[in-house]
Amino acid sequence: MSAQLALALPCAAPSNCVVINARCSLHIEEDQRVIVVAGLPVHHYRAEDAVAEAYAMVFLVEAGFAQQREVAHAFGRSERTVRRYQERYAQGGMAALRRAEGWRRGRRRIRGKRLRSIERLKSEGLSNRAIAQRLGVTERAIRKLVGTSKSPQAEQLDLAAIASAAASEPSPVLASVTSTDTDTHHEAASVADDQAVEFDDAAS
Repeated sequence: MSAQLALALPCAAPSNCVVINARCSLHIEEDQRVIVVAGLPVHHYRAEDAVAEAYAMVFLVEAGFAQQREVAHAFGRSERTVRRYQERYAQGGMAALRRAEGWRRGRRRIRGKRLRSIERLKSEGLSNRAIAQRLGVTERAIRKLVGTSKSPQAEQLDLAAIASAAASEPSPVLASVTSTDTDTHHEAASVADDQAVEFDDAAS
């Protein structure tokens, strides 16, 4: 009776190796990353180099070595992110893979809780610059929310202009009273003329 032969099982991937698919893998050595395809290193970059990592994802998909789903799972990204990297690389190359500086588009710069604080500070008479310094944001962000702030001198000039305009225009009440007095005077004059005419007719 022949003895059963032990089958050789495939060796498990080492802890510093992330399997992308049957022929592609990501090797991790401290802060170094190496993409290996069919046993050959094809791309090497440092862990903090986000542009090089994005290019590695694009390279694997565009070269046909792996699918978007496999690359996204191996690098801890979504398929949408991998597809976005491909679109950026097709439009502008490596430079387009760099993260855009500034605030992410569509993200609110100030939370709703701070909006109430801004309204309260604005009602207290603080300028946009003072509010921005207190909340730790830019004056431009405050200006977009509440508009431009006027200096006290400008507000005093506005009040003076309003007061002078009000003084130059007659009051509606006085105008109505004046018009009423004029109408009454005309009516009294016409009545007196009628009475004089009647008296002259009677005398003749």
